Amino acid sequence: MSLTTTEYNSLLREYEQRRLEGEKELHRRKEEVVRAIPAIAEIDEQLVHGSVTAAKLALTGNTSALDALARTNEWLIRQKKQLLTGAGYPADYLEPHYTCPHCKDTGVVILRSADGTTAQRPCTCFRRAIIERYYMEDGLRKRLEKENFATFNLGYYSDRRIDESTGQTYRAIAEAALRDAKSFTEAFGSSYNNLLISGFSGVGKTFLANCIAGNLLSRGYTVLYLSAFRLFEIFEHYRFGDRDLSKQASMDFDNILDCDLLIVDDLGTEMSNTYTTSQLFVCLEERDREKKSTLITTNLTMDDLSKRYSERIASRLFLFRYIKLFADDIRVQQIL
Repeated sequence: MSLTTTEYNSLLREYEQRRLEGEKELHRRKEEVVRAIPAIAEIDEQLVHGSVTAAKLALTGNTSALDALARTNEWLIRQKKQLLTGAGYPADYLEPHYTCPHCKDTGVVILRSADGTTAQRPCTCFRRAIIERYYMEDGLRKRLEKENFATFNLGYYSDRRIDESTGQTYRAIAEAALRDAKSFTEAFGSSYNNLLISGFSGVGKTFLANCIAGNLLSRGYTVLYLSAFRLFEIFEHYRFGDRDLSKQASMDFDNILDCDLLIVDDLGTEMSNTYTTSQLFVCLEERDREKKSTLITTNLTMDDLSKRYSERIASRLFLFRYIKLFADDIRVQQIL
């Protein structure tokens, strides 16, 4: 999932270029307005002079003069907006227009704690850009174009073979799973749900997860897809990696916690230990607390999950909406 240093720096340059283009566009709009409304230039000069005066007054502690100057500046700003709208321009035409108003196209937001201290954190738009870059670089975008709700083929699921535990045919179970998956995406953003898709290898678990991922990505949500092996590798590097690995893993870990939908593929195939298993619980707990959905695919049954993971993790997974697929290996069917 991680971007290389070159890719990361390329993304930073894109943000810098975005800011430069925004500044050029603002400069162009200012020149246009001054030509059309010369009085705007005079107001701007008065506002600049007022800023210099305010700085001097602040040093002297003359609060009454500062208040009077503030009222004058407010009046000038109102006059400026009236001139703009009177000439047919939007009231905010001379203000910067950012792609992301939260970070003002810097990629960073400043968080202020209760004690007044501040800290920088990557903006949601920057984390989304990293995740989208990951999908593009890893070829997953192309896979999502092929694996979506429109191409989900129920013909691979037998309408004769029956699951003894439910008495339903494999086809009927797959139809219900497809309805559940579509329902999950339709309600996404307005209700909080998690999905656990279970079944043997080759029954379409990852395909169904990709259907959901593609749908949500097309609607602007951040979706992070990780194999269980990669997820646990990030947990390992987060704690035990060298400086560079730990720094990247820290960023990856933030993305794991913050993305709108986390997809963990093939849970149970990873090499785990006490620490990484505990981090899985932290991940599930934190995402549940923030009401951020998680989708997990696994070859394991519910009993297997209970035995392999801690009781705390199993209890979390039991709360997921459960989907189980049955089919003769679809990959083999495709070859035949």
